[in-house]
Amino acid sequence: MPSRTLVTGATGTVGFFLVRELSKRGEPTRAAVHTETKAARIAEANIELFEMDFADKASIDAALKGIEKVYLLTPFSPGQVEMAGFFIDRAVAAGVKYIVRQSVAGADTEAITLLRGHRMAEVRLEESGIPYTHLRPNSFMQNFSNFFGEAIRATGKIYLPLKAASVSYIDARDIALVGAALLSGNIKEERLNRAYALTGPAPLTMDNVAASISRASGRPVEYMDISPAEAKLGMKAAGMPEWAIESMIELYEFQRDGRGERVSGAVEEISGRSPLSIDDFARDNAHVFRSAA
Repeated sequence: MPSRTLVTGATGTVGFFLVRELSKRGEPTRAAVHTETKAARIAEANIELFEMDFADKASIDAALKGIEKVYLLTPFSPGQVEMAGFFIDRAVAAGVKYIVRQSVAGADTEAITLLRGHRMAEVRLEESGIPYTHLRPNSFMQNFSNFFGEAIRATGKIYLPLKAASVSYIDARDIALVGAALLSGNIKEERLNRAYALTGPAPLTMDNVAASISRASGRPVEYMDISPAEAKLGMKAAGMPEWAIESMIELYEFQRDGRGERVSGAVEEISGRSPLSIDDFARDNAHVFRSAA
């Protein structure tokens, strides 16, 4: 059966889980990847790998050929608003019937640079005339394994400038579950032209996160609060570009102000399953946090 759903960002944190979930559901899916050589881990039944470049009209048009539904996730970059707009214009020309766009929690507030960019991309989609659903997930639990796992293994510590702020972190598997529920089978009319905040089941301080990782990994893990200036130095040493560092510093300030603690029931409402807890995440990723010694 020809693919009828296109997933962009298919090798990313959410995309990896989404294409697997769509495959389980028998949804004929085309996975857009930058290069097929890096996409072996998402090769599944019903999944068609397809090389696509957000800056290349011909590759986008080819990726959209025969496609009815799209999961749209653009790369975290200074040009993501323009990328999204360019892609949406091509989707209009291709006759796409539905787009689920992965945005970010708080996009509607436009309070910081990251959120303003996502809201601008949302508006481009709203103005396109293509029926849509915006998904606005909070920060991912997977950030602790993907970005902080090495430091936790080496030092037993998590360094972040969050003080005692609470954030309703979400497991990326739940975002994928929601996306799959929206994209599988017929388009769900009741979900059209709406925005959903996606969160985990509870707001968590960094001490809560450290305690969960400690229990799961069987080793002490401690949260070390650092200043924004120290966080900047760490990100710079890790090779992050200046624009990305500034975006993250703004996000941490937003969360320190208590604006990331809201809990939503949308994961269960759409997927039919309660969102995974930090204990679920830590248990399933315990191997990432254990010391090599």
